[in-house]
Amino acid sequence: MPQIISIANQKGGVGKSTITILLATAIAKYTKKKVLILDTDVQGSITNWLESEKNKFEDQAALVEVEYIEASRVERFLKRNATDYDLIFIDIPRMTSFQKDAAILMLLYMCDMVFIPVIGSQIDVLSTNTFIGYMQEVKEYRKELEYDFDFYGFVNKDNRRKDNEMAKDVVQQMGLPVLDNNLKDLKLFTSPSLFESIMDTAEGRRRFEPFFKEVCKKLKIK
Repeated sequence: MPQIISIANQKGGVGKSTITILLATAIAKYTKKKVLILDTDVQGSITNWLESEKNKFEDQAALVEVEYIEASRVERFLKRNATDYDLIFIDIPRMTSFQKDAAILMLLYMCDMVFIPVIGSQIDVLSTNTFIGYMQEVKEYRKELEYDFDFYGFVNKDNRRKDNEMAKDVVQQMGLPVLDNNLKDLKLFTSPSLFESIMDTAEGRRRFEPFFKEVCKKLKIK
């Protein structure tokens, strides 16, 4: 069975879809894994991004496959198609509340690992607290079923302000293990491609590879 992964947080605007593309394409190209992104966001952000890139890369296949699918249909899709892939990323949309978004939250129970982007602001950190609690519940539930599950946080859009160090310290106190490597607040990370990897350029490799390698280590990908 493939590993099922998500870049997720309750709050929107923390870079979930962008980082999903950056990681998925780098893993596909540099570890030779067959990777799928399941786009469950009603806005279809990743699906639309793929369509917008097709004219530019007319004679080239995307590095990863993308499937737009409703959250309620993901479990059935995985039962039928999961073994066709080595890794599956589930792009989960913003959640307005845990009660109203039950179908979306169930997607997290399907994951083997979740990476949680955290922005260095007090509001973002406080909103992450609830999500961390839910991740702990997911881990306990999967442990009872003898399924592996881990979750890790990382600082996204790091601009060396004290707020970023505060965010890292506070979420660790909340029970969120944090990756050693952050992602800087750089224009380089704002326009990912599904046809090229950010690590194809020297600058992209220098900026992204430490984070990429740490994620691969957590996923036990060589």
